[in-house]
Amino acid sequence: MMHDAPLQKLPPYWFIRILNSFRSFLLRLNRNMFPGNVVLYEQFQHLWMLPSLYVAAKLDIATILLERPLTAAAIAERLQADPVNIARIMRALASQGVFRQHRDGRYALNGMSKALVEGPGSLRFMILHHLGPVNWNLMSNLEYAVMSGKDAFSDKYGSMIYDFLKDHPEEYDLFDRSMTNLSDLGLAPILNAYHFSGFPVIADIGGGEGFLLASILKFNPSCRGLLFDTADALVKAPAMIAGLHASDRTSVVPGNFFSEIPGPADLYLLKNIIHNWGDDESLRILAKIGEAMNPEGRLLIIEMVVPEGDGPSLSKLLDIQMMATLQGGKERTAMEYKSLLEQSGLSLTRIIHTIAPISLIEARKIS
Repeated sequence: MMHDAPLQKLPPYWFIRILNSFRSFLLRLNRNMFPGNVVLYEQFQHLWMLPSLYVAAKLDIATILLERPLTAAAIAERLQADPVNIARIMRALASQGVFRQHRDGRYALNGMSKALVEGPGSLRFMILHHLGPVNWNLMSNLEYAVMSGKDAFSDKYGSMIYDFLKDHPEEYDLFDRSMTNLSDLGLAPILNAYHFSGFPVIADIGGGEGFLLASILKFNPSCRGLLFDTADALVKAPAMIAGLHASDRTSVVPGNFFSEIPGPADLYLLKNIIHNWGDDESLRILAKIGEAMNPEGRLLIIEMVVPEGDGPSLSKLLDIQMMATLQGGKERTAMEYKSLLEQSGLSLTRIIHTIAPISLIEARKIS
């Protein structure tokens, strides 16, 4: 974790938007120049790259290469693995820009493979969770969700995902660490996009181990925090908060956001919570927060916002994961968030886009 790192300075959103628009133009141009079946086959090739990426993360090959570049044979010796097949995995990944191969045949870390090393900026546990057997098998059951309108996870594994995770501690730990990877990835864009210092008390609802809240407090020493989640989800919170030097300004409160919301607070945070639930459940959560808010308080929903039109967006692909995993779970458009808020007695004040795929949806009580 970035316990003592300064706040990372990022390029402005408008600049990234221009770059992404140019990249999308080049991608459309490339696709329009070739027959559709050729382009589709090119997309299909990720089927072989993604399991290879999982194997590299599982075997922790990037950490082996931290000290110096190594041949595939040397990597295999360290792992007690088959040298021929390690060479094939490394060749495939290097061809996709993951790892770099020197002219003498040794493999080295590059920008992408450094993200497989545990620590700040790592995506290793996210890859292990999403590309591991549980989720890989789940996605093979996507047709069930499409045809039935129900989540595929319950059909595949016989229980809802969070019940499954409680019964499988190793998977729960992997899931928890993958969420921390994603929180770390989105932290700097959030901190650069919003001024938290104007809110004396900030409550993170469903905040888990407290990485987001404690990080906000670290960079805003005048603020105090309230971390709220189920008792199970808060088990690791004291250590996380202490590691970010925020223990003296944070209260940890167990509870269930369907029945109670602590407060009042000046700012409520909901990060990656609403997309887990259908509209009825989301309305209950939002209404409870509205009841607890200060009259001049704010709610900040931190989620992806699905753009209109057929342009590329990570939100449109993550929505498929939500469809498969959680009954009612989905990514939403700006208008869908506006409607949910208004039905909950709240008013959408603005949507702040960041250079990451996430946006900050700000709301207040309807006066």
